Amino acid sequence: MKYDLGIVGGLGPLASSYLYEMITKKTKANKDQEHLNIALLSYASTPDRTSYILNKSDKSPYPYLLENCRLLEKLGVKMISIPCNTSCYFHEKLQKEINIPINNIIKNTVNYVKEKKYKKVAILATTGTIKSNLYQNELEKQNIEFCLPNQDKVMKIIYDYVKSGKEVPINLMNDIIENINADAYILGCTELSILKSKLNLNDKFIDPLEIETENILKYFNKL
Repeated sequence: MKYDLGIVGGLGPLASSYLYEMITKKTKANKDQEHLNIALLSYASTPDRTSYILNKSDKSPYPYLLENCRLLEKLGVKMISIPCNTSCYFHEKLQKEINIPINNIIKNTVNYVKEKKYKKVAILATTGTIKSNLYQNELEKQNIEFCLPNQDKVMKIIYDYVKSGKEVPINLMNDIIENINADAYILGCTELSILKSKLNLNDKFIDPLEIETENILKYFNKL
């Protein structure tokens, strides 16, 4: 058997299943056999990325990410996707160990922002992503301004609601973006990506998983 795409999932589980669903729905195919052959490894026991980056835990997620990438490489996939913004902290290190392309969801998202000619964006992401300056560094390279909303409120939605399997009230999202002066809002955590359709958010809310899906399908000529 030959696989096209490998997904390192479980970071968290809803995000990887959501990516798989979007890829399936948006694939240009007339029958099952025309869809991509996808290997999804959902290892939910991978240590929390933000806790490690913030030195709140000494359990590194890197060995788990590397092992999953190596497993996918052995399966012969042509591309690897990791639907987790915070995991981009390890992207360069992982890519040096793996001989097939690993998508960088943050770089792809910032390229999209540039294409849309947004001058200033707000970054909604985990504290691990924010403290690592993952989005900020890429945005600065493209001369795009950015701002950060109240981080405690963003983390509350991610950890107290989405990761806990609870419905997110729309007023919580409205409270975060209230009084923010930005052209668009990057949903820079894949847990937040899930909210775009659930809360019927408009196109000013940029979903990195949507961008990831489009890049994957373009790569395999399935869009």
